[in-house]
Amino acid sequence: MRRLVVSAPHSLAWQDFTLAAPPAGQAQIRTHLSAVSISSELSVVAGLPSGSSPAPLGYQTLGVIEAVGPDVSLQAGQRVVCTLGHASHGNILAKNLIPVPHGVSDRTALCSILGEETHKGLRKLSPQPGEQILIAGAGLLGLLSVFNLTRRGLDQVTVLEPDPHRRALALEFGARAAHAPGELPHDQFDVGVECSASPAGFAELLRHLRRSARCGVLSDGNWGALVLPPEFHSRELTLVASSDGEDYPTYAAWLWAHADPVLEKLFEQVVPVGNLVEVFGNLGTCPRPVSVLVDWRDLEAPDS
Repeated sequence: MRRLVVSAPHSLAWQDFTLAAPPAGQAQIRTHLSAVSISSELSVVAGLPSGSSPAPLGYQTLGVIEAVGPDVSLQAGQRVVCTLGHASHGNILAKNLIPVPHGVSDRTALCSILGEETHKGLRKLSPQPGEQILIAGAGLLGLLSVFNLTRRGLDQVTVLEPDPHRRALALEFGARAAHAPGELPHDQFDVGVECSASPAGFAELLRHLRRSARCGVLSDGNWGALVLPPEFHSRELTLVASSDGEDYPTYAAWLWAHADPVLEKLFEQVVPVGNLVEVFGNLGTCPRPVSVLVDWRDLEAPDS
């Protein structure tokens, strides 16, 4: 059994471990797929303080139950989503597992983690029908935000994104319009959603908001400090932040009912687990895929 850890700043290693039979209330999971949340995970790779204990990577995992402990109603063989990360196996509290029903694809199921986390941030903003919404960044968080908004009937969604491929994806996900930086007039939007992880993208987003508008910061692992421009004060904007989700099972039930093949396009690159360290080395330069899907089913992690 192996997991990928950050052993030192900018240094990854495979760590071997053993796993006991699952105790009461837990189930043992064997990973089939894990997904990389690029900005968040690269911030862990770069930000581990020297002398710290090795830090595990990842938090989006689809696997199969191999065994269950006492007092667990789930069955061996069930597909589940959890936050095990980039590890071959793990014992997880059964209450934290999301069973995946038949007919829901593996890739769609993996969207339930970040889907709820973006939806929680949008709930805090409480956008209303007819309001103009601007999303900065069409990566994993931005595209899931577009999906969550438009599938709930909020169709006045515009995306601000420098990459033309990602702008095209935003339109496929349901955005009304997608523009490169510098193309939009200022002082136009009622709600802003920061998903770019870019200080420049965040500053431009705020410049496009109307007086007394509200903005939510969903991105973490930012590529530098997010600084408030003068428009934040002169327009008396409201800023809220959001991190982990609150109710993953409820969101997952909604997602199963609104599954859409477009969600498959979030995972543009699929790699065998043996290539994962190399992949992280390549993610430091642009262009980056929206996300990377790691396949654990056929290849073992290499010796290192």
